[in-house]
Amino acid sequence: MMAGEIFRLLAKGIHPETGELLPPASVVHTPDAIRLLFALAEEFSGVNFSMAARKEKVKLTPEQRREKNRAEGRPANAYLPWSEDEKQTLVLQFRQGCSISDLAGICERSPRSVAMQLERLALISAEEAAAYN
Repeated sequence: MMAGEIFRLLAKGIHPETGELLPPASVVHTPDAIRLLFALAEEFSGVNFSMAARKEKVKLTPEQRREKNRAEGRPANAYLPWSEDEKQTLVLQFRQGCSISDLAGICERSPRSVAMQLERLALISAEEAAAYN
């Protein structure tokens, strides 16, 4: 079904797939929604939603993610999962007295990420971790 046709049916209060009337309390029955839907129907007439090209997400390797993080001013390991080795290093360094700020630099993560991981490992309380939100 074409996009313009879908919007036109909605503007008329008709479910585009079933052809049934939409409930009277439906938002499509409000004057603003009707005007918007008719405007969209005009704008998208001739456009087939099912054929519209969708942008596929590109899966980055961990090293590509690190490079992107650095380029965007984030710590290199931001948004990457913690490996078991990283967790062990974190625990060891924390028990040796490193501060969360120092650990963030060592692990190339944000202080918040370090604090959350320490909380998960039951090395600090939720209240202590909350200080880094």
